[in-house]
Amino acid sequence: MISRVVADGMREALGQPVVVDNRAGAAGTIGSDAGAKSAPDGYTLTLGSTSTHSLPTVLGQKIPYDPMRSFAPVGLIGLSPTVLAVSSKLPVKDIGEFIHYARKNPGRLSYASSGVGSLAHLAGESFKLETQTFIVHVPYRGTGQAMADLVGGQIDMMFDAVVTAKTQADAGKIKILASGGRARAGGLATIPTLDESGLKNFDASLWLGLFAPAGTPTDVLDKLNAALGKALRAPAIEERLLKFGVTPSPSPRADLGKYMQDVETYWQTIVKTRGIKAND
Repeated sequence: MISRVVADGMREALGQPVVVDNRAGAAGTIGSDAGAKSAPDGYTLTLGSTSTHSLPTVLGQKIPYDPMRSFAPVGLIGLSPTVLAVSSKLPVKDIGEFIHYARKNPGRLSYASSGVGSLAHLAGESFKLETQTFIVHVPYRGTGQAMADLVGGQIDMMFDAVVTAKTQADAGKIKILASGGRARAGGLATIPTLDESGLKNFDASLWLGLFAPAGTPTDVLDKLNAALGKALRAPAIEERLLKFGVTPSPSPRADLGKYMQDVETYWQTIVKTRGIKAND
């Protein structure tokens, strides 16, 4: 959905068609591999994310491309903060009460993720580390059933995307206690970030970026970056992205590579400290 919004904006900025080719499978790595092996002429781009270009490296996963060396950054598309949501059955009203409750009940609470090594899993372990709590991890094979069990009260907590969590929270089925990003989530202005709540520098955001194959000429990359920036600054495109919980972040090409390195450094500390392995 995000790639189609960006394609619409770049189509207008470039003055030529931009076609989205979905390559599903293996958490996005199949599509990323196809993009990495494309001709470096600027005509085939890849939408990468935390899941395809950060976490595989952090977890030491074997993938058929190098997230840094196989690609040339075009630009950051935006950031989508996760939110910390809990079962409506828990006797807590805010994040402070939840942390206190979790500390008082070690091992009795559980949190869901979309699988071992997923962003939701790492966010949960980072939360436990920072709050000195013991909450049992329950990995699922996707977020759909995990959210269903959170709504049903079988699971007590999970980090999830703004869009899906807010829908359930608005219906009164779960409670959103905090944003896991650096800034408060769009549409949730009254919900504090975990950083504001005392977990300094906590950042469990999903980043989205656009890449070209390595070897793409610099002038072509600059032209694509300009088109991406123009698209992201267009009010109609910005509005559509915000509806998906993504805050547009037009920026120079080099910023994407630096941000990727910062994200990897952040999560490597959590993975090493908690002893997380991709095949657990």
